Amino acid sequence: MPTAPKFIGDFLEFAFSNRICKVSVVSTEMISKKVKAIIFKGTFPNVKFKIGQAIIIRVDNRNYRNYTPSKWDSELGTFEVIFHIHGNGPGSHFINNLQTGDQLTIGLPRGFNIYKQEAKHHFFFGDETCISVFKSLKDKVNGDENNYLGILEMDDISIQELKNTGLMLDMVPKSINKAEYAIDSLRNLDVKIWDLWKNGYFYLMGNAKSIQTFRKALKEKGIQSNNIYTQPFWADGKVGL
Repeated sequence: MPTAPKFIGDFLEFAFSNRICKVSVVSTEMISKKVKAIIFKGTFPNVKFKIGQAIIIRVDNRNYRNYTPSKWDSELGTFEVIFHIHGNGPGSHFINNLQTGDQLTIGLPRGFNIYKQEAKHHFFFGDETCISVFKSLKDKVNGDENNYLGILEMDDISIQELKNTGLMLDMVPKSINKAEYAIDSLRNLDVKIWDLWKNGYFYLMGNAKSIQTFRKALKEKGIQSNNIYTQPFWADGKVGL
């Protein structure tokens, strides 16, 4: 629900009050010019958060945006989201202006657990919009003493500024031909590494066209569809996926 008339939003907040929560901003950090990490605090002791679930934020009277937390602790009542501020839209404007002490209403996490528990090798593909969910996946993979690698396609500035995200991923430039350099990086993987990861689980997120193109490349390398998870966060020319 990226956009809805104000009266519908007001009604839904009233009708589903058990699924919304008031939270306050505990801290903010600009990781780069376009990436902002925010820690929120509220009260939601009964929420059983699953990796990949999203919260929804009403960014103005009519517009809503979905965001995926990088960390969630129901007992402490805290969570973190790493936001990509990619333009001048209502979502980017709202997040860019959030400061410590601000209060807002969120829709509690919804969705299913995207983490493939039985996989020993995990592969991430995406862009700046995926940093938050990839950090939550990375923490789970490391906690299970498994392995991950992956590729992020980024603009030139982000490649320089986001080297210290804590994600050990290959960063490649974006291209007019979506996923072009990411596919080159995939094809150049060491044979011994690919022998391990070809039986792993692949998480493709971010731009819809990039996902489609990278998925095709994986299929050509013999990866089965049931070992590929896809979740588009945005598409060129569209608002609020």
